[in-house]
Amino acid sequence: MLAPLVTLVIAASSLLLVVRTVHAVRAAPRPKRLAATSYELWEIAFLAGGPARVADAAIAGMHQDGRLAVGGPGVVSVRQAVAYDPVETAVLDSLARTPDGALATLRRHVTRAPAVQAIGDRLAKRGLMRHPRTGRPWRLYATWQTGICIAGFLLVLLFTLTGALIGADGETPFVVRVLPAALLGTVVGAVCRKVLGRRVTQAGVSAVRRFRTAHKADLVSDTTQSAALLVALGSTALLVDEVLRDQLTEAQHSMAGASAAPYSGSSSTPSTGASNASCGWNVPDDSSDTVWCGSSCGGGSGSGCGSSSCGGGGSSCGSSGSSCGSSSSSCGGGGGCGGS
Repeated sequence: MLAPLVTLVIAASSLLLVVRTVHAVRAAPRPKRLAATSYELWEIAFLAGGPARVADAAIAGMHQDGRLAVGGPGVVSVRQAVAYDPVETAVLDSLARTPDGALATLRRHVTRAPAVQAIGDRLAKRGLMRHPRTGRPWRLYATWQTGICIAGFLLVLLFTLTGALIGADGETPFVVRVLPAALLGTVVGAVCRKVLGRRVTQAGVSAVRRFRTAHKADLVSDTTQSAALLVALGSTALLVDEVLRDQLTEAQHSMAGASAAPYSGSSSTPSTGASNASCGWNVPDDSSDTVWCGSSCGGGSGSGCGSSSCGGGGSSCGSSGSSCGSSSSSCGGGGGCGGS
């Protein structure tokens, strides 16, 4: 009777997990379909790569029009203390709190700035993203179910091979009888964890795609917004300025190794500084949870909103390993990902 009992428990657990996953996915507000011009550049950058992408795009834009100077070895200085919106104000304020002007430190401060974190809150309220807290307990549940099913099956297999678990003659081995249940629990857990890990909704994917189409001409034109657009919709690897590109890439790599703590409050809550690890928005990529605050996400091209999650957004946060912590991708200059 043990094998049927194990199968029943895993089936019930998997059903519960599927129901809660569907509920979490449908919990996002139903967004209105807006024209591409209705979205801010920073909102699109956040959708495409999280807070780190916003920081990179803002720094690139301010450097291109001469308000910031970025040089080796990763030092940023102010040429004109002029800001045109809250995100650029956050860049200047963050630089003022970075005495040595280190680019990596500046990026980390900007990703945690209330003005940048608030972008995620706005997008979540509009149904373009899912809040980091949405489905978090069930994402953990899915992780545990997957791990327990795999570990349990391997343990049963080990006992069978060593002769400690042998059925009666002519009886189907216990390991074979529980194999379907173990596969079910593993697959359901992995799929649900992946789905719950996606922060960008389908509406967010469409928004990035429409914005990209509407600004296709700007991406190849020589305007003061070109750098910010290139980074927001693609990555820092697309920047023409080699010095800026190399310095941002180095800053991303230096942040990639930083550890990220889980979300612990509203992203609109001001950060108390670099030591405040709970910077708010997390962007788990398709395969792992990642913190948008700059840790892995900050570090690198990839992170929580990847092509798969961002879809047409072209970014990649979820594509490979960075985090947003651990996923690197075309998300470009740093997605927001990390580990939640």
